[in-house]
Amino acid sequence: MAGAVNETIDEVLEKTLAHARTDPPLRAVAISGSPRAPSKSKTLAEHLLDELAKIGCETRLIDVATLPAEALVVREQSAEIDGAIAAVGQAQIVAACSPTYRALYTGVMKCFFDLMPQGHLAGKVCLGLQTGIAPQHALSPEYGMRALFASLDGVPAQVLYATDSEFEEGQPSEALADRLARIAEQAVQLARGLAPGEA
Repeated sequence: MAGAVNETIDEVLEKTLAHARTDPPLRAVAISGSPRAPSKSKTLAEHLLDELAKIGCETRLIDVATLPAEALVVREQSAEIDGAIAAVGQAQIVAACSPTYRALYTGVMKCFFDLMPQGHLAGKVCLGLQTGIAPQHALSPEYGMRALFASLDGVPAQVLYATDSEFEEGQPSEALADRLARIAEQAVQLARGLAPGEA
């Protein structure tokens, strides 16, 4: 029975890859909300984008920590931030990647999302990737990231919480990398299904 289920999943993923090779490329944006460098959550964002690029997506990383701080708190205008928000609006897949602060995502991440107009994530496949030390915070992306996406009318698809023990020399372990690859494949499949004109 398990073998049959696995075969079915593999068949679906192969169809997704076939579509990716023939359909117009999807745009995918990953938003890194860590205020520090190096950052495990930013590393997750980069790995996810690598997996999405392998499937044929056009990808972009937005590092919130490098954006103008005054504009993040609405004290001045910034073409750089306007461009980043526009890139999110043009994407079909949006990933938010953050370390765990106070059992939630970071303040700079929230500042960036607060600048988006209402409905900015409508129809977009949204992924939440969060890192942390304590396994006890594993549900944080469930009640934090999903609500963040829903507040802007996004489609909360999947969330992932990774602890420090799932990294080896600063890089995702093989098991964690496999999870990221599967999340990327399923996100593309869902985004194709949500695209206008798709059956």
